Order: sequence, then C-alpha cells, then structure tokens
Amino acid sequence: MKRTFVILLANLQPTERVLVGLFLVLSLWTGTAAQTGLIAMPIEIGISRRHGQPFTAIEVTTLTQTLADGTKITRTAEDRIARDSEGRSYKEQHLPWTHNPEHPIYYVNTYDPVTKERIHLDPQRHVATLGPAKQLYARDYKPNDNSTIRATHKGETVKTEQLTPQDIAGVSCWGRRTTNTVPPGMFSNDQTIEIVDEFWYSDELGVDVLRRHSDPRSGDQVSELHDLQRSEPGQEMFKVPQGYAVQPLPTPRTP
Repeated sequence: MKRTFVILLANLQPTERVLVGLFLVLSLWTGTAAQTGLIAMPIEIGISRRHGQPFTAIEVTTLTQTLADGTKITRTAEDRIARDSEGRSYKEQHLPWTHNPEHPIYYVNTYDPVTKERIHLDPQRHVATLGPAKQLYARDYKPNDNSTIRATHKGETVKTEQLTPQDIAGVSCWGRRTTNTVPPGMFSNDQTIEIVDEFWYSDELGVDVLRRHSDPRSGDQVSELHDLQRSEPGQEMFKVPQGYAVQPLPTPRTP
C-alpha cells in the first residue's frame, strides 16, 4: 500500500490558506488516500471583522468520498465558531477524517482585531501560544477578494456565476459558484475534470453560512452553520484556559 499525500489547497482564499496551513504538519495514513491518492483538507467558513454583530454557531463539515468500487465513505466534524461584539473571533478546527474519533486532532484559534493579537490553543498538549498576528493572518475576510479563479493551463476554463439570493440558517445570503474545467492530461487525468466551488455569504452577519467544494479526485465537502445564535458568546472563549502552558508565537524570520 502506497502513502500518497496531496494537500488540496486550490481555490482557497488567502485567509483560508493560512488556516488550512495549520494542518500541514500532520501526516495522515488512510485507506482512502491509498485508493484516491488525494487527501482533502477542510474548506473553512470565512468570518469577517464586524463590531456589534455577535454570534455563535456550530460549523458542520462533511466529507463524502466515493472509491473506485463504488463504496462511499462519509466523515463529519462539528466545530464551534463565534464572534463577539468587539469583533474578536473564535474558531475550532477538527480534522474530521482521523482514524480514532475518540481522540480527534484539533486546534482552537482566537483573534482580536483591536490588539491584533492571536491565541493558538493545542488542547492535546494543553499549550497556548499567543502574540502579535502576522499580517496575512490578520487580514480581514472579504468574499469578493480573488473572486475569479484564472485559468493557467492550455484548455483549462473557469466559469463564475452569481446565484439567486436566498435565506439560509435564518439569514439572507448571496452566493457564487465557480466551475473549473480541467482538460485531460493536466493532472495525469485521462478525462475532463470539473472542480466546483460554491459559497453563500451573509452581508448583514459578515460570515459564510454555507460552503461546498466538489472534486472527483477527493470527494465532496460541505461546510455549513448550524444552531446559529445572534447572541454574545461567553468571554472565557477568548482567554487562555487554566492549566495551559503559555508560549510566545514564533518570531517571523527576517529575509
């Protein structure tokens, strides 16, 4: 059985790439990877900076993969996310396809846009790292950034379409779907591949309410908000828990 690790980062926005990058230190070994040759990383729900728009919710991420023999594998993770009236954000990040569901690999990240400080919690080791956030991490999430994925290879096409607004999870949302058509041979594929990304964003709340990503190489991912509450989250969510060892964030290297 061959270990093949291909991290799917295509079509993510800059803020999401940073969040997904937290997982790159993990080495995964799954039967699915052996059969598909591709491991997909979670598509992150984007949270914009907002004052006076607190909320709490559960981000439910579902990955569905279909193997060559038709067998379907479905994995689901539930993560708490929140933002308080001061604009501070809280996000849990599980890896929903770990082997042992009793010991999930996950992290917690909070960010304060006023002080521009970040707290990164490792619940496995009870370690907190905190300090000034790098500029890229501190960048506000704006769904219109990089709204068009450009074709970079001969024969590749990209189609972006605005979707009819609709109410999702009790809030009004607008949506966009991008279809990337990959010609044969681009990824050693013998047939055309269609990669589809879709997101639904609430301007009022300043958060993605639903995201979908479909790639026949890795499967279908859906991330959506459940139990959305427009209330102030507990302030303990934005503090280092008792019993955690505190370390400074690594200092960026000077080029």
